[in-house]
Amino acid sequence: MKQTILLLAGLALTANITPSPGDWKMDIHQDGNVERICISSMDSLSFTEDLAPLMTIVPSGIFTMGDGAAYCGTNQLEVTLTRGFQLCRHEVTNQEFLEALQWAYDNGYVTVTSMSVQDNLDGSIEILLDFDNDYGEILFDGAGTFYLREAPSELAQSAYPEGYDPTFHPVKAVSWFGAARYCDWLSLQMGLSRAYEHSGDWSCNGGDPYAAEGYRLPTDAEWEYAAQWNDERAYPWGIVETNCGRANYGPSNPTDLCIGWTSPVGSYPDAPMAMNLEDMAGNVFEWCNDWWLCNLGSSPVIDPIGQPTGTYRVMRGGCWYSSASNLRSAGRFYSNPYASFHIVGFRIAKTINP
Repeated sequence: MKQTILLLAGLALTANITPSPGDWKMDIHQDGNVERICISSMDSLSFTEDLAPLMTIVPSGIFTMGDGAAYCGTNQLEVTLTRGFQLCRHEVTNQEFLEALQWAYDNGYVTVTSMSVQDNLDGSIEILLDFDNDYGEILFDGAGTFYLREAPSELAQSAYPEGYDPTFHPVKAVSWFGAARYCDWLSLQMGLSRAYEHSGDWSCNGGDPYAAEGYRLPTDAEWEYAAQWNDERAYPWGIVETNCGRANYGPSNPTDLCIGWTSPVGSYPDAPMAMNLEDMAGNVFEWCNDWWLCNLGSSPVIDPIGQPTGTYRVMRGGCWYSSASNLRSAGRFYSNPYASFHIVGFRIAKTINP
């Protein structure tokens, strides 16, 4: 994703004034803020492409995790998050994952077989992306290039009988390892310390994800905090229950589905969610950083990191196949990190470091 920076030379040009070089100022406008820089103090000016998806800033704060009703969210506890963070505005798309994957392949960070993409760092050979299915939308041509396709799955073809463009659909067939690896690819591209170990339990920043410099998956607590932002809403768009105009889900799955397959990210502008986030409910489940435990207790916690180890990783948000109850902000689900599905994707996070 590219971010555009607007440079304003000021009134001098329109007023036909020729100031001395030491008088020139440059105003950088971004997200409603203006930073003024004296041009005479600059050695050089260059432009680089921001390779990460569009991110939203979520301030630090205190909230109640759990709502007393959601699946594995019946326990309620006070959670304090001491660090603000950035959260991807939407689920990572096929195109975004493909571009990062192509970069990783070109730099020797992955190995590709006819069946899958495997990790190739720190001795890891974990499967990151599965080709051996009819629902994945990223393939490899065998000659060095990844490309997109419509999924030949009967579900996808039934949902889009006239065909569809998979570019902006959320990536699927990605294991938890593949989601974590994508975060590290972005960090490596941008010269940041990568967050994940690629051996052992793949811990994030030595077990302290909140202090990681690079990109990572959101913690279980961060995801819920962003979804129910500032009013502990039952659903990411508010307290009213969902319908097919608010999210891509299954009102009476499996016979009554809104679409029956994923939709392009950002397809529900009439159901605005907190913090300018999109699709926090429905479309695909989203991998989180934590090992899964259903009962979190009720004692207050600060910057929770979940269990030190486990069998399953947390998933959040429900999917295009889920019932409405799975779309609650406090709903907590799980899967084996080795698994890859047509109903699971992810979004990324990054701590706002001082």
